[in-house]
Amino acid sequence: MAFELPQSKGPMRDLAVEAGHTLGFALQSIGSLFVTVARLRLSIAETLNQTIFIGRVSTGPSLLLMIPVGVFIAVSVGELAGRIGAGGYSGAVVAFIIVGQASALVSALMMAGVAGSAICTDLGSRKIREEIDAMEVMGVNVIERLVAPRIAAAIVVALVLCSLITVTGVGACYLYHIYVQHLPAGSFMATFSQYGRMSDFVMALIKSALFALLSTIVACFKGLHARGGPSGVADAVNEAVVIAFALVFVFNTVLSQLYSVIVPAVGAY
Repeated sequence: MAFELPQSKGPMRDLAVEAGHTLGFALQSIGSLFVTVARLRLSIAETLNQTIFIGRVSTGPSLLLMIPVGVFIAVSVGELAGRIGAGGYSGAVVAFIIVGQASALVSALMMAGVAGSAICTDLGSRKIREEIDAMEVMGVNVIERLVAPRIAAAIVVALVLCSLITVTGVGACYLYHIYVQHLPAGSFMATFSQYGRMSDFVMALIKSALFALLSTIVACFKGLHARGGPSGVADAVNEAVVIAFALVFVFNTVLSQLYSVIVPAVGAY
């Protein structure tokens, strides 16, 4: 297959054409991932290299971002709870915010903004150097060889990253609760365990995996369809990050609403 988009014929038509090509590329990439895994044809070396690379560029920024986010949540919750005399319920609010929403979103933003831009730059550089065309001429399946390992690596890293971010955010709130607010640790842990459910954490992992899948597919699509030299690669990276961010927030809203319908809130009967 040739990774080329049709010539421009107007903004709206170009938008519709690119959306259709992106959807087709997504379905083909997901199908190729399942086929390569089922047939044991997934490149283990490439997957490991991409896992290490994505983890290296994403872990540090994610944890550094989650620490101030956790402290900000703790400060906001502590101030509001102190005014109404409910400082002991900060653990419950942390469970709702960090475990339910913030951990998956921070992981998604890192996967889209850091890992996605790196993947798009790598594939876009190969595209303008005509390495992708050379692989197609040699009969190499580009999606199976380059896209599938990156999708698998991104999903694995996203799951681990979401877990680390959750621990970091909850730990930051816990330390603020004890050493800054000087409140008992037992009240934090009691309300956290009461309102923090395993289903919330599982949903956060599902969101992270889905967001990583979306971000990687968009990054791969934009990278493989880059054109116009180095400036075209830069434009492709910018477009990939913006589109991935938009998709993350749309799908997060949909999944959150579905989860609230399927899983009742704590105390609901």
